[in-house]
Amino acid sequence: MLVVVVLVGLAVQPFRQLAWTDGVGTLAYGAAAVAVAALALPRRGALLPGAIGTGLACAVEILQLTGVPAALSERFPPAALLLGSSFDPVDVLLLIAGGVGAVLALSVPSRVAPASHADAA
Repeated sequence: MLVVVVLVGLAVQPFRQLAWTDGVGTLAYGAAAVAVAALALPRRGALLPGAIGTGLACAVEILQLTGVPAALSERFPPAALLLGSSFDPVDVLLLIAGGVGAVLALSVPSRVAPASHADAA
């Protein structure tokens, strides 16, 4: 899931002048934060990584009120992809929506059955 949402987020970057790309990128960012939390917290279900990932993504958005991310992005432009530059309350809602979508995706049972020892023989 992480690879997919990162690719979606990067795929819309060349089209940043189009209004809808910001929302798509923000949704992908929220989902990616949950996916990273899920990788860091294996076998913890979907809700805990969802809460942590979404909370951290929203914290980064709120941090933009300080101007620190904008200053860092000015010095190192790729940092803007991770930290953003200016606060937008709509982005908080989109981050939550992306996080919820990721939680739902993580909650879907895997169709791959675990291999049993009898299968290995």
